[in-house]
Amino acid sequence: MEALFELFQNSIEPWVWLASGLVLIGLELAVPGSFLIWFGAAALVMGALVAYFDLDWRWQLVIWGGLSLAFLLVGRRLTVKDDDKEGDPHLNKRGSRYQGRVFLLQHPLSHGKGTLEIGDSVWRIRGPDLPAGSSVRIIDQDGTTLIVEAASADEVTGTD
Repeated sequence: MEALFELFQNSIEPWVWLASGLVLIGLELAVPGSFLIWFGAAALVMGALVAYFDLDWRWQLVIWGGLSLAFLLVGRRLTVKDDDKEGDPHLNKRGSRYQGRVFLLQHPLSHGKGTLEIGDSVWRIRGPDLPAGSSVRIIDQDGTTLIVEAASADEVTGTD
């Protein structure tokens, strides 16, 4: 313990900060997330500061802690993804892409149930009883079943 105290008695050498920074950044590869990289970056900056300024080891640790916290907060803000702005909102609810569109029934809708061909897919549908050739508007989705209502023939929008 005394040897460690003697090592830090005046100052932590710049090479210690630079080596520590590189080790922390290297450890980031083994640890998921982006956490250690910010502490490593702060250690690299401290290595550069200590190389040019003579700072007491206590101040070095305080500055390194402040830099680490600042880098961590700024880094998190820059790397956190805003889910509302990215991706496809319909990705896991494919049928919701069809809401509001009108299609022609190829098969009758009887007893409130039937099927609707959209492109190369066949969807289960639920709605009022309608004969084949009727137009239906998709108004909702319940799991893998599309909920439909009757629509006028001139409204057909779905040509898939």
